[in-house]
Amino acid sequence: MIFSLAGKIQHAEETTDALHSLDEEIAAEKRIFLYDLSKLEYITSSGLNFFIRSLTRIRNAGGEIVLCGVQGHVEKLLKISKLNEIFTICPTLTEGLSKVAVQ
Repeated sequence: MIFSLAGKIQHAEETTDALHSLDEEIAAEKRIFLYDLSKLEYITSSGLNFFIRSLTRIRNAGGEIVLCGVQGHVEKLLKISKLNEIFTICPTLTEGLSKVAVQ
């Protein structure tokens, strides 16, 4: 399952629909999720919270998440918060697809 995020995540309300979609996919027994972040320009702590909540839900269901195309401000924030050590991160969506194909 591929989720593409673009623009900015500045408020928790902006992630409500994405979390709802994630819950539906988990209920449909999807277990591998790739988040294409190549067009995500900016996040605040609300964006970090969204990633953590996603990770928790997916791993609790026995699945895995891969963040792809992380760059710029988003990459810096993931490193500062040390979340880059918790998430699987691939430079491109293609590499992320290859990584999950091996699993």
